[in-house]
Order: sequence, then structure tokens, then C-alpha cells
Amino acid sequence: MTKGEDDMPKTKEQKGAVIDKLTSELKGTEFGVLTDFQGLSMSNLDDFRKKAREQGVKYTAVKSSLFDIAAKHAGLSGVQTAKTGKSYALAYGGQDEVSIAKLVHQFAKGSDNKVHIALGIVNGEVVPAETVTQLALLPSQKELLARVVGSLNAPASNFVYALNWNLQSFYNVIKAIQAKG
Repeated sequence: MTKGEDDMPKTKEQKGAVIDKLTSELKGTEFGVLTDFQGLSMSNLDDFRKKAREQGVKYTAVKSSLFDIAAKHAGLSGVQTAKTGKSYALAYGGQDEVSIAKLVHQFAKGSDNKVHIALGIVNGEVVPAETVTQLALLPSQKELLARVVGSLNAPASNFVYALNWNLQSFYNVIKAIQAKG
């Protein structure tokens, strides 16, 4: 690709191909986060993309007008990004909605106010940025599983402690009698 090729206007066919690809990606994902960004360096963007790929998340820049059309074709209502003058990127994929929300939320928090969560997509419905933030603050699936295992382990630990306490008390009584004698 030559230097100015990306800046050239896209033909109707190229735009149609982008819309078709984006529409199929929106239909195929259960959860996504749309962010707007401004003044973000390429190294920061590349670092985030690498971190996202490690978690199975794709983060791709999207043209707002094409995103609006693709969202409409995918059955997502309430998406209006076209005339905001902002640059947008879509994060989608991953294992679950909490992990991707956490990933994007941490990226936005660490971006010196250059990245903002615009909206989320949950099970084919558009949700506000606040919902994405709430999801990001939930414990991850691993944390929840650790809590469940801890809860299941607690009664057994308490039982062993109670048995040990009785034996320890008995031992202390015997020791006291022995010390007197």
C-alpha cells in the first residue's frame, strides 16, 4: 500500500465490502465495545491491540458512517456516530462480556482521557457506556470461580478446625493435669 492510498476516498464497492464485513462481525459477536479516541499514538494503539489479541479480542478502527450503516443492517438500533467528528474503534470477541469490558475500561482509564467508551453491544442490543463500565467493575469469571471454590471449601475447613479445637482442648487439659502432678 502506498503512503497516500489509505487517505484516498473509497469506491462504492469498497465501502460496500467494508459494510458487509462489519455487518457480519456485528451479527456474529455477542458482545462488543465501541470506543471513540483522539490523539492516541500508534504505539499505544498497537500495544493495546497486542494485549487484546492475547485475550482473543479484536480491536479495529471503523469509519463512523460505515459503522452506522453496518449496525443498522445487523439489527442494532440507536447507533448514531456518523456526524460526531470523532474517530471510533470496535473491540469484539473474547471469552465473555466482563473480560472484554474490563480490558477496554482499563485501556480507557490509562489513556489520559484520549479514549472513551461510546457504547456497548450485549446480545444484539445497544447499551450505554455506563452499562459497559458496570460490567467492567464486576468480578471476572476466574474470580467468581475462586469464590465458589472457597465457599465450598469453607465448611470442610471449619469442620476440621472444630475437630482440631476439641482435640487441642483435651490435650491442654491433660497437659495442665500433668503439670500439677
